[in-house]
Amino acid sequence: MELFHENLLLPDFPTRKGIRGLGMTDWKGYAVKLSEKFDYQNTYYHEEPKLDIAAANITPEFLGKDFIISSDVFEHVTPPVSRAFENVWKMLKPGGVFILTVPYGPQREAIEHFPELNEFSLVEKEGSFVLRNKTRTGVVQEFNDLVFHGGPGATLEMRVFAENALVQHLKDAGFANIKVHRAADLVHGIWWPQPWAFPISARKPA
Repeated sequence: MELFHENLLLPDFPTRKGIRGLGMTDWKGYAVKLSEKFDYQNTYYHEEPKLDIAAANITPEFLGKDFIISSDVFEHVTPPVSRAFENVWKMLKPGGVFILTVPYGPQREAIEHFPELNEFSLVEKEGSFVLRNKTRTGVVQEFNDLVFHGGPGATLEMRVFAENALVQHLKDAGFANIKVHRAADLVHGIWWPQPWAFPISARKPA
């Protein structure tokens, strides 16, 4: 809808190699199709082509995109997560669209699990993982009962978002036309029964 203003299945997308897109560890099932339709590049955190969306600097090869997809990535980004939203804004062309999915709950505010994260490491202790952190003021912290999505490592859950917080992060980064896509698309079997964790789209002003 955001690209072509009509409800199309991915196989029915027109082939437009002039449209430049980027994914962040997108699922192969649609990443392959997107690369057939567009000038699209999938990226990864631990392998090439590497992209750390929270890095202080984004290399020029990732700039000038018409669309960026982030599926269940931002809950794993090290704080401050605001830098990741700002980087997406920088990477998009004017008028470009950001498609974001992320787990979020019904609470009013985001829950940061490690708000003072600075110098940290994951260590295995008695059969489970522990996060050890040294804050900027030198305080040593240790966190147990960690939540991983799919396995230990970069899949560590850093936060549980709230819808209000996501929208505010997008506004703060400069995005406009922010839409929370609540409506079901029963024709194509898309329905989410809970009143949270809907896909969100946002545009960089033209």
